[in-house]
Amino acid sequence: MSNDSTLVDKIGTVTNHLTNQNIYDRIYAAISERQLLPGTKLSEERLASAFHVSRTRIREVLSRLSQELIIELQPNRGAFIASPTREDMRDVFQVRQALERGVVTRLCEAPPRPSIAVLHRHLSEEAQARAQGDRTALAKLTGDFHLRLAEATGNRLFTDNLRRLIALTGLIIAQYGALDSSACADHEHGDIVKAIESGNGEEAARLMQEHLQHVEDGIKAPNDPDREIDFERIFGLAQPGRIKKNGPSLTGSKGDISVLD
Repeated sequence: MSNDSTLVDKIGTVTNHLTNQNIYDRIYAAISERQLLPGTKLSEERLASAFHVSRTRIREVLSRLSQELIIELQPNRGAFIASPTREDMRDVFQVRQALERGVVTRLCEAPPRPSIAVLHRHLSEEAQARAQGDRTALAKLTGDFHLRLAEATGNRLFTDNLRRLIALTGLIIAQYGALDSSACADHEHGDIVKAIESGNGEEAARLMQEHLQHVEDGIKAPNDPDREIDFERIFGLAQPGRIKKNGPSLTGSKGDISVLD
């Protein structure tokens, strides 16, 4: 057996041991990082093939994502990445404003020293991604910064709710704004961390409010992308030596982006 074949067998074995949580995390990350865009059809058959699991397990994961409003389950059509409306955008940012002002105010009450160090390392990673022009990494890091703040509070409700809101924000940016126009300004995350270090809750809350307003203001006119979706590549499941066959255009009716065999 060739080395490539052996590696393929090993990859297949590994993916067979993925839990539903593993699958959820990979799909969620792809959506948050805007690798899967609004309107993309999530074919149960294609996902089951990519993850080497049953369609029943994929259906369970999609149901969970639907409950979190990240995907939409349409009768007789299947699962689609949610396509947020302008009203959804307003609602998401309104909730984020309230939630994240609470997060930074809580942190200012007693700034956790280990978490401050984690935040500074995170800021360094953001700076490196900017310097390298790595937009994909920067998109992930800027969202993760807000999660790091929530995690530092030790309040799971902060973290769980913000995680969902960040995923919805990623969908909104993908649908209504270019990645550059909605990117965080270079200094804003750093300014928030400085306010937390100083214990100035009022200043930290003000900076967070202004920061989120800048992100919302940077989201512009609708943008309907049209590209082929490679689930194996997105989820890190690509198998060496596999030849991907060319398919037809994936743009369906009403702007949906479908994945066809």
